[in-house]
Amino acid sequence: MMRKLLRVLRRYFPIAVLGLVIAPPAWAAPPQLVTGAQNLLNDVLTWLLWLIPAAAGAAIAYHALVKQLSDGDPSTIASHNRAMKNVLIGAAIGWSASGLVKWFLSYF
Repeated sequence: MMRKLLRVLRRYFPIAVLGLVIAPPAWAAPPQLVTGAQNLLNDVLTWLLWLIPAAAGAAIAYHALVKQLSDGDPSTIASHNRAMKNVLIGAAIGWSASGLVKWFLSYF
């Protein structure tokens, strides 16, 4: 088995090395579809990093306003407190996830 492997390597190794030496640099460039998708994802994530805090702030302001106008009803106050907590958690998860993906894309 080892002899057969060595015979194959002896036969094809010089051809492989020659192919790498004379290969055009364009073979190393990523396809246009990949770079286009990467640019699109980068732009979308940039928008998300700006929109998530703005939308979360608007949602929290809305729930705080409705809570303030509830005339002291404990169930309404509790539901809006829960909603504000959920908005904060969702915004933190979304912002962190988009930031991590953007950070990961920065290496490519």
